[in-house]
Amino acid sequence: MAVKSSLDWNRKLQPNKNVSCKACGLYIDQPPVVTNASTSEIFWVGLSAVRFEEGIEKLPLSPYTNTGALIEKIELPLRKSTLFYKTNLVKCAPLKGGKIRYPHRNEMEKCYPNFEHEIRTLKPSKVFLLGKQVASFVLNKYSIKDVNLCKEFNYNHFVVNGISYIPIHHPSYILVYKRKHLNKYVASIRALCKNSNVFSQSESSRNLRKRT
Repeated sequence: MAVKSSLDWNRKLQPNKNVSCKACGLYIDQPPVVTNASTSEIFWVGLSAVRFEEGIEKLPLSPYTNTGALIEKIELPLRKSTLFYKTNLVKCAPLKGGKIRYPHRNEMEKCYPNFEHEIRTLKPSKVFLLGKQVASFVLNKYSIKDVNLCKEFNYNHFVVNGISYIPIHHPSYILVYKRKHLNKYVASIRALCKNSNVFSQSESSRNLRKRT
């Protein structure tokens, strides 16, 4: 049975102020945060939206956050030739006592059809999964259990329906725990963004194509 998206996708990925979602209770504190796009080559996928103060433009992985600023740094030299799109598994901000918390699994499950719709609509070639929690959740949907993140930033990728899913360290982890390796992290991900042969270079990709 097909699962309907909980967002009002008749408005086709419009900014969050036009989106109505009541799939779970998170919308009460802050409406879903999505962005407007018609196509994309590369996705960045975070865990959930953050709490936005008044006057700040509400965008997924906003450049006003530390994570978004680092992604912005990675993107900048590539934007003339590459279309990027930012999203979160959970479009709303999960809060507890007014402070951000990790989303519960049932909240991720309820919002997942919206992420699937983004993939179908925008048809990216590469999807960067930020952090092990996001990577494990998404890849488990395709029966991929062994999600490991290389300390040297030599990241694996898995091809599903022609799309390369690439688990990487979350930018916030790098900024807090691996800041001295920041340049290496940035260079590694930029290289993956530019590498058009990424599909054919991984044994894990070939194995996954046989299973799907």
